[in-house]
Amino acid sequence: PISGQLAMKLPVRSTPAKIIVGQLGVTLVGAVFWLLRGGAEAGLGALAGGGISVLLSVYFAIKVFARPDSDPQAMLGTFFRAEALKLVLAVVLFSAAAIFLSHVYVPLITTFVGTLAVYWFALLFTRYDTAGFGR
Repeated sequence: PISGQLAMKLPVRSTPAKIIVGQLGVTLVGAVFWLLRGGAEAGLGALAGGGISVLLSVYFAIKVFARPDSDPQAMLGTFFRAEALKLVLAVVLFSAAAIFLSHVYVPLITTFVGTLAVYWFALLFTRYDTAGFGR
């Protein structure tokens, strides 16, 4: 399973793991907010938006950080391939969300955007990452 591969190869204290956990937290907060504000379907839309972000981050972390390359050129190639496929996956997931969850697209998008803030705050704790970035 993907989660087993990630857990074995991506230490909990690493920055990518912290980003994923942070995104899960923002997703849950967004889902509760939209559940209280707009009902169960809005909460589900928020879960979907946050879930898309978490899924994309997990995919990228597995592809880039689970198999560290010592060769800088190979590492850069892995990074660009993973990012390109992540963008394709995002288009597919958001297209599906637009089709099936169009009635709750505002909660979906706002929660997704909220999870992106985790990347910005990640810069604050990266320099204190004792496990090393991506290890």
